Amino acid sequence: MFYGLNISLYAQDNVDEKINLDKKDSITHKGKRRKLFAFPAMIYSPETTLAFGGAGNYNFKLGHDSTTRTSYVQALGLYTLRQQVVVGLESVIFFHNEKYILKTKVSFSHFPDRFWGLGNNSGNNFERYTVGQYYLFPQLLRKTYKNLFLGAVFEIQDVFSFDYGYGMPAGSSLFDKQSVAGKKGSFVSGLGLVALWDSRNNAFSPSKGFYFSYYVNNFSPNFGSEFSYVTQLADVRKYFSIHKNQVLAFQLVINTNRGNVPLRSKANIGSNTIMRGYYEGRFTDNNLLAAQVEHRFPVYGRFGMVVFVAAGRVASKPEDLFLFSGLKPSVGTGLRYAIDKKEKLNLRFDAGFGQHSNGFYFYITEAF
Repeated sequence: MFYGLNISLYAQDNVDEKINLDKKDSITHKGKRRKLFAFPAMIYSPETTLAFGGAGNYNFKLGHDSTTRTSYVQALGLYTLRQQVVVGLESVIFFHNEKYILKTKVSFSHFPDRFWGLGNNSGNNFERYTVGQYYLFPQLLRKTYKNLFLGAVFEIQDVFSFDYGYGMPAGSSLFDKQSVAGKKGSFVSGLGLVALWDSRNNAFSPSKGFYFSYYVNNFSPNFGSEFSYVTQLADVRKYFSIHKNQVLAFQLVINTNRGNVPLRSKANIGSNTIMRGYYEGRFTDNNLLAAQVEHRFPVYGRFGMVVFVAAGRVASKPEDLFLFSGLKPSVGTGLRYAIDKKEKLNLRFDAGFGQHSNGFYFYITEAF
């Protein structure tokens, strides 16, 4: 699971972005088939503190059939108070009758970061390091049966600079003591497969439905990778409408990596979407198990709130993920403001609290 790059205009990192087909969305309403947004952006997270920049989103539909979902291209450029630079472009394109879906993610970042060491019980002291990297992740999926999509992905990440051990004696850094793979940079590339089932009624803020995705990729020298490993990621979500405009949402994520996995490709606890309250990478290892439940409810007018609880852990072996000892807790609450009621697009502010850790998040769309 690549981290340090999950800052996006829409925090949803899904293979598909499903729009409610029971109602006309704002793209097709009154014949409007395209919509362009461009605005200044300000984001807050534990990894970046305050980040400033610009964002843009272009929504459109291909074809004239009413069942084809809304496609989009979105871009974001940020500079943070920690002197981090992040530039990203994401797109999801639904072709006629949704026979095919093409999704692409491209990003570049120069990212001063923190490292506490590997493992589920890493210490409280961290070291600073800085990486420069770019990321490319195209996916092509084909509809095979009802809500089932199957497809291929190609993934590239080039960590072209990696600086650590500032002012420290040679060999005294955690990177050296733990012989961390990728401490001198890394280039990984792999060809993989993805399977997706999605019956949600909305991508931005679902109130009912089921979502399941499974992704496997083989990073191999046959595809130009400097490191050999296999990664698997399963993401399961279920949404219940429990009362008028109230939703109970569940998510389970399992990420496993087998082989020689460089640091920037390892699984980790903490993000703006799951295990909120932890710095992304606070606990890092080859494997991750995390689950969360969130209650979403209206307050007044366009305002709403959520409360959430989560638990997760990392491990060097996949079988150790299911040990209850060492689970990291996360609890929190958040405020929502509907900036587009028809698309159910919300501005969110979350406060998450973990084990001796906390985080505040200011983003667009729900966490999952």
